[in-house]
Amino acid sequence: MLRLLAIGIWACSVTLASTYGAAYWKTHKVAASQDAHAEKLEVRKVKPITVPIISNGTLKGYISAEFSYVVDAPNKSHGSSDPDSYLMDEAFRQIYADNSLDFHHIEKFDLNALTRELTQRVNQRLGSNALKEILVKSFAFIPKEDIPR
Repeated sequence: MLRLLAIGIWACSVTLASTYGAAYWKTHKVAASQDAHAEKLEVRKVKPITVPIISNGTLKGYISAEFSYVVDAPNKSHGSSDPDSYLMDEAFRQIYADNSLDFHHIEKFDLNALTRELTQRVNQRLGSNALKEILVKSFAFIPKEDIPR
């Protein structure tokens, strides 16, 4: 009789432990898969660009800008297209052609609008949503007088 009671307690203990273990494993497996998705994003740097600012036919100075962008890590190769080149080209075109840019008050420039527009244009030229976000590392106006000769 004592032996039968011990076997019953042992069976209940094993059942409870396995149920607890399965529930614990299942909840922690979901958290690991979310971490794995977050690790798939990659930030890449782009070479700095220098854009001349011309006003009334004279050179006023240069905008020095440095960008980086966020892509999915598996998309390291976008076929024959290079996101770096497209980003640098679009950034140069956008800054050079922006008539609303007041180089005397560069701190008022809307960088959020610039990065949104750049992301949209580069993705459009690449033909995919390869770029998730564009980040601004530096953005400064350098007057012509401050440039050493």
